[in-house]
Amino acid sequence: MPKVYIKTFGCQMNDRDSEALAGIFLEKGWSLTAELEDADVILVNTCSVREHAENRAISFLGSLKRLGVRGKRLVQKNSENSLNANRYTLTAKPVIGLIGCMARNRGKELFKKMNHIDLVCGPSSFDKVFEYVDKIKKEKVRVIDLEDRVRNEEFYHASFRVDAHHAQVVISTGCSNYCSYCVVPFVRGNLRPRHPDDIIREIERNLSLGIKRITLLGQNVNDYNYAGTNFVKLLEKITKIEELKEIDFVTSHPKNTSKELFYLMASSPKIRKHLHLPFQSGSNRILALMNRGYTREFYLNLVKDYKKIVKGSLSTDIIVGFPYEDEEDFNFTKQVLEEVRFRYAYIFKYSPRPNTKAYSLGDDVPEKEKERRHAILLNLQKEISKSYDN
Repeated sequence: MPKVYIKTFGCQMNDRDSEALAGIFLEKGWSLTAELEDADVILVNTCSVREHAENRAISFLGSLKRLGVRGKRLVQKNSENSLNANRYTLTAKPVIGLIGCMARNRGKELFKKMNHIDLVCGPSSFDKVFEYVDKIKKEKVRVIDLEDRVRNEEFYHASFRVDAHHAQVVISTGCSNYCSYCVVPFVRGNLRPRHPDDIIREIERNLSLGIKRITLLGQNVNDYNYAGTNFVKLLEKITKIEELKEIDFVTSHPKNTSKELFYLMASSPKIRKHLHLPFQSGSNRILALMNRGYTREFYLNLVKDYKKIVKGSLSTDIIVGFPYEDEEDFNFTKQVLEEVRFRYAYIFKYSPRPNTKAYSLGDDVPEKEKERRHAILLNLQKEISKSYDN
């Protein structure tokens, strides 16, 4: 039985994509392996949100060269006669695939540079990965597909789930907001909502597997709209699925978040009373440069409404060291963190991303200053989170 090894970098969307890919291979008669040396196919699902994520993936891909180039590899095994002796077996080289966001962002460059990579495939073509692997194995060719297209709905049909009690359900791919620092629209395309009926069918398939807790996934779930069915209407439909016990969703963009959503969250016992609401910066000047589409005042009023109506917990994302961010801008961010008191926060140092609008602004905040601001907010958030634990 052939074996596939899947390595995933990045977000929950990547986790779900890798899970769906694993399901497709399993249905085709393959098995999953956690051992690189046993794999007939190695797929590396990558992230481009920050330079650090790309560097980690490139380092991992580089390490795979030891498994061989152009048809052969050496697998080292312990000898049956001696624990210290080695026996080398010549086997076929595994098919190595660079897939996901970094494939779309830097795939052409890496395809030329790393000749041990057989497949480069962007997120929009994940439904074709098995077909490409089959072609590579049979025809001994290399394949690159960086097209931006709508995935075949069958991509989500496989029944394999990593978690027997919880499932992630993609409601849309891509994003149309074009925040000036964000590479997502360039690697995953503009927002594409799935048909509500397809989403419901996937949830019902999860229920048939005994899974009654779900997380709805999208780069911006609140911007979901399919032929007049917006996110609140979709969520309301989902709450009416009788056997479903718990519903969560990520990620929400403040400018698309409404009181209507809060009232639904408050009224439904099935919806988890937690909201991940990235604010990114507390400075209106920086928010405008980020093209976030809201002000600090708007965000704080939204939080006030949420706490009053839902009475739930909050988490957020923050970027420090964005171009032109000065001490006053940073202090505004710190003030929002102190005022809102999030249950937890993901705090990142700004990472310039090619193709984004912010890339042309340069990277003028020194790394040491980014680290200082990052440490201040991390320590502040640790104290806030600790107060919840107590």
